[in-house]
Amino acid sequence: MKKKNAFTLAEVLITLGIIGIVAAMTLPTLIQKHQKKVIATRLKQTYSQLYQAINMAQVDYGDMKNWDVNDNYHTSIDPDNPDKGTSMVENFAEKYIKPYLKYSGNPGTFNINELGYSGYTTKSGQVYWSNSNRVSYIIELVNGVTLFIGYNGDFQIYSFPVIFVDVNGKTKPNQLGRDFFMFSLDSVNSMKLIPANYGLSRDKLLELCSPNPSGKAYDNLACTALIYYDSWEIKDDYPW
Repeated sequence: MKKKNAFTLAEVLITLGIIGIVAAMTLPTLIQKHQKKVIATRLKQTYSQLYQAINMAQVDYGDMKNWDVNDNYHTSIDPDNPDKGTSMVENFAEKYIKPYLKYSGNPGTFNINELGYSGYTTKSGQVYWSNSNRVSYIIELVNGVTLFIGYNGDFQIYSFPVIFVDVNGKTKPNQLGRDFFMFSLDSVNSMKLIPANYGLSRDKLLELCSPNPSGKAYDNLACTALIYYDSWEIKDDYPW
């Protein structure tokens, strides 16, 4: 009779325990790496869609520099028309952006909670957009990305169009620099489609993208430019 070698039950349990420990240590890192890849890819794809839409709009309406986007409009210019700002946003979105995108539902101006959006926070948990009072022109794309179109300003000054991008729609975390980003179109500067804080150094972008760098809720919008700067990648030192 030949004796057969085999693992004892204790050895099997120890091996399984080691595998479990290694998995517990590495799985969160792998999941996070996958999440970063998905976010960066969807952000790049959305930028490409918007870029193509703007190019097609230029075929129909001429150079972006000549679009009627009403730069630097102040509500005091037309105090008897309190809805002028809203109509400016709608005109821009419906004329130059919406016709060139594939979307679901009926795009339009809504308070974001009307469509089920819960609001957006910074990485430190500071409220950036409250869902109780934020009105925006909303386009829900067929791929699950949501666009919020508005104007840079404080509801009195409308300087240039901006496009906020939620790369996973209503899915959380609904946080700046994680799934929520911003691009702008500035006709003063040739109406290029650029990420928020475009042109700053990478070190400065890293600083602004970190949790609560200066207490200003909009600082984390710089994360968009950081990903753009890094060739549409979320690097290891990205403040996740």
